Amino acid sequence: MNRKKLALIIGGAVAVLLIAGGVVFALTRSDSTNDAGSEPKASTTTTTAPLPVWPLTGVADAKASGPAHPAIVVKMDNSPDARPQTGINEADVVYELLVEGITRYALVFHSNLADPVGPVRSARSSDIDLVADLSTPLFVWSGANGGVIGEVQAAVRKGILIDASYDAAAPAFYRSNDRQAPHNLYAHLPQVLELKAPDKPANPAPIFNFRKVVAAGATTTTSSSSSTTSKKTESTTTTIAPVTTSTTLPGALAPGFTLDFGGVAVDYVWNPATQGWSRLQVDQTHPRAKSPTLDTAGVQVSPANVVVQFIDYGQSPSDSRSPMALTVGTGKVLVFTDGRVIAGTWSRPTADKPATYTAADGSPILLTPGRTWVALPRVGSAISLLDRATADSYLAIKG
Repeated sequence: MNRKKLALIIGGAVAVLLIAGGVVFALTRSDSTNDAGSEPKASTTTTTAPLPVWPLTGVADAKASGPAHPAIVVKMDNSPDARPQTGINEADVVYELLVEGITRYALVFHSNLADPVGPVRSARSSDIDLVADLSTPLFVWSGANGGVIGEVQAAVRKGILIDASYDAAAPAFYRSNDRQAPHNLYAHLPQVLELKAPDKPANPAPIFNFRKVVAAGATTTTSSSSSTTSKKTESTTTTIAPVTTSTTLPGALAPGFTLDFGGVAVDYVWNPATQGWSRLQVDQTHPRAKSPTLDTAGVQVSPANVVVQFIDYGQSPSDSRSPMALTVGTGKVLVFTDGRVIAGTWSRPTADKPATYTAADGSPILLTPGRTWVALPRVGSAISLLDRATADSYLAIKG
């Protein structure tokens, strides 16, 4: 699909495919001679309750009912010298935004606290609004100019975030001998939580709408009857209640896409093996043959969802050289999920509420339960869909 066709998608000229499914399986066995005088002897009913769901991923998991704790946001380097990063595949949500000539990550951890994680880098003016919808997260960072430090301290006083920087939680940080500063600072997130958790911890509120999977559970009813004058009669009926998946998948099939942030180009390819979008980035030390975005274990980044949210950038009040992401407002969005692209708009009237994503027909855009990367390119940044052959060639690259 070329850029012209993609422009049609962004403009809202997309088809809508609605899929909903549910199946009931029933097994009845009878091995008896009828006995008019028989009566039920026993009856048992077992119902399985649905699993709790992690708020930031929409994934059902028994562990989600564990002790509540805040989200932890980690500022992470994305310079060539920082790759491969540690813990990058464990984040529930990853934001990628512009800094000076490159991009930088803000990783949000909740369902799994990576240990360790890094390299940890500095805060920016963009971060305050970015994390304000995460129910007062712990904010892990290191280094900033005096103006940004003042902005973070002001956000702490307003209850927007909890300072978990190197200066505020030094015992949870360490320097690695494998790399040179400033690309060698790492944090132990469980220790960060232990040091900086509030007195009354709470889980973050959800920030995305997910396609819902509701399992009603299994109900088994067994009855038996007998009498002294008849043969044994046994009847067993097992009913497995339907698993109902509400799935709205508008949009078009998308083998993959390339997004140019302006000097930094990244690729995402739909990977049926991982059911995610495998990420690649060519830079000064990573040619195409080594472009897959890997963690230190050699596993490629492949989130279930990639949200491309086009935003304006202003100028940081603390540094005229630093672009400031304006994440409150409205704009265009492309949501890549389940091998498709859905065009729509985003809206975030206030920083304390998450952005909402709306399709061209006015319906909410639903993400696939799992991890989500949110790319925040400048309005007007180039994006183009990959053809099937190119996408397949990128998937074949092992790094």
